[in-house]
Amino acid sequence: MIPPTAYLDALSHIDAPSNITAARQDFLGKFLQAGLPDSHQEDWRYTSLAHLERMPLHAPEAMPETLPALEDYPGALLAYSDDRLVWQDTTLPATVLSTLSDAIGSGMPAAFGSLAGNGSLTQLNAALWREGACLRVPAGERLRQPVFLRFAAAEPDAMLYPRVFIHMAVGSDAILVENFLGDPGIEYWQNPVTEIILEAGARLTHLRIIEDSKLATHTGLTAVHQASDSSYRALNLTLGGQVARHELKLTLAGAGAEARLDGVFIVEGRRSAEQHLRIVHLAPRGNSRTFYRGLADGRGRGVFDGRVEVRAHADGSDAQQSSRNLLLSPHAEIDAKPQLEIYADDVKCSHGATVGSLDEDALFYLRSRGIDSETARRLLLEAFVGEALGLLDDTGLRDWMMPRLLARMPRSHSEESRP
Repeated sequence: MIPPTAYLDALSHIDAPSNITAARQDFLGKFLQAGLPDSHQEDWRYTSLAHLERMPLHAPEAMPETLPALEDYPGALLAYSDDRLVWQDTTLPATVLSTLSDAIGSGMPAAFGSLAGNGSLTQLNAALWREGACLRVPAGERLRQPVFLRFAAAEPDAMLYPRVFIHMAVGSDAILVENFLGDPGIEYWQNPVTEIILEAGARLTHLRIIEDSKLATHTGLTAVHQASDSSYRALNLTLGGQVARHELKLTLAGAGAEARLDGVFIVEGRRSAEQHLRIVHLAPRGNSRTFYRGLADGRGRGVFDGRVEVRAHADGSDAQQSSRNLLLSPHAEIDAKPQLEIYADDVKCSHGATVGSLDEDALFYLRSRGIDSETARRLLLEAFVGEALGLLDDTGLRDWMMPRLLARMPRSHSEESRP
């Protein structure tokens, strides 16, 4: 296994007050006792992290002096690096976005750290995070521009633990983009945790984009807690990483809360992408919609694991779940596992999942209209994933995002698709 000294050395690189260091040491001790999750745990039956044991993982020697810019979206706000925030626009009040270290120093809400749970990777993140941001939007405030948090890896064999805390006060509204990426051709491990609190009537639109190196490992967790009449809309795009796994824990705790969860994952070669969703309806009249699309080419493997729980007294809940997937190679694999657990009366719940291949009739129709095979295939794939991309229009980010997504679309007759 990865020697404990690698983690202890990473902890020694972090400057923090003694009380925070003690808490970090406690989290690290719990992780070292539990170890990395493996296939003996039901939620990790599809994921192997054994390759991490063979990597000479270490904390980054230093955070990058320069950060990837958003030249193609110049109106955005850009954050992070160790204890720095880099601003591309200054219209956002300085009190809204801060480094996580500064936020903890000034007093964080009691909920910080309570939403993510006590999984071993969450404990490791709590012990070793260095880079992170805190977004606190005041009551009634509406941020006019998206807030970008871009987490970049630039050093081989680095292990990175981004930590983000979002607090949306009563009636506030914002768009958040989390973007994970790294230098092509290098191996590294990103293990981010994001916690989100939406108070009554708050609205958050959240785009989470994995564009990590094709040799990278990504094990992310997002935990969301919604109060009454709040709205959480999310689009998760998994476009990179050798092993990419994202877990979303969503709790509709207040009456009338609503959530829309869209997602697209694309895998090829021997890459894998997993989406694990846990949606809990605790209060009456909650509404959740899950709409995921997956593409697998070559020997790629995708997983959609979605579970909706409607607890007792959550009457009037409406939960719909859809997972549609395409296999583009005889060697590709996608596992879809939608689940419903209902303990209340007077609810409306449904789920469905399909795994198939491109419609040959549709391909023939386009070919008969003079469209070449490659273009016809691309048009059908774009239309398929486009069904889950409505939030790009709602946020005005389609022009920025689509070229990045289309560049990752599988191409026909790829080397990975051949036996």
